[in-house]
Amino acid sequence: MIAHATYSSSRRHPAVAATAAVIASLLTLPALGAPASPPADDGLTVLHLSESADRAIRRDRLHVQLRVETTAANAKQVQADINKRMASALAKVKAVPGIKPETGSYSVYEERQQNVPSRWRGSQSLSLIDQDSAELLALVGELQNDGLAVSSLAFELSPEAARAAQDELTNEALNRLRERAERVAMELHLSFQRYRDIRVGNVGGDRPVPMRAMAMAADAKQVAPPVGEAGDATVQISVDAEIVLAPDDSKGP
Repeated sequence: MIAHATYSSSRRHPAVAATAAVIASLLTLPALGAPASPPADDGLTVLHLSESADRAIRRDRLHVQLRVETTAANAKQVQADINKRMASALAKVKAVPGIKPETGSYSVYEERQQNVPSRWRGSQSLSLIDQDSAELLALVGELQNDGLAVSSLAFELSPEAARAAQDELTNEALNRLRERAERVAMELHLSFQRYRDIRVGNVGGDRPVPMRAMAMAADAKQVAPPVGEAGDATVQISVDAEIVLAPDDSKGP
């Protein structure tokens, strides 16, 4: 009777039997989407280490910010004066191939006071970068005598020099890390197995060294060009790692 009932049900409902077979097969498979188990570190030791390397490097370029300022009775006169003086300044800058110029903010506004005719003021900034500081300082002196004012003057480390130093320091820090890991492993009668995780980062960064420069009055006499000393920038790299150590059977306890 039981065999007959099963046979009769299968014939009358073939879809039910097929579904049951599929469910049974799925139950024998691992759950889909289940995360894989991490590799076991049984019998292994995970060592956490940090190392760093740093170097003092001479700042290799000078960055100067200047501005043209003027005052007049109306906006047209202000803008005409700014445009003329900035064009003259750019012509002098472009005559020196090594200097990279970039014009910045341009503003014109009206000043109003009681019982006093309104006045218009305006300014435009000019940024100059050069790896030859003596060359740029001499030009800045000329622009100061033309009436431009220095907003800031700072020595800095170029991105190219910083990246080259970071690459060398990364290798140095990694070598120190490996040597230190080997020493720790030896003290624990273990051996270096592999890096489980490693992170490399920059520590801090170069801060440009600013120099103060006084604005020159319109009727001032000729002034000597500004002077400056680049100084050194400190570049530093840090390395953090998780290191797997394995038992060293060749060494006794």
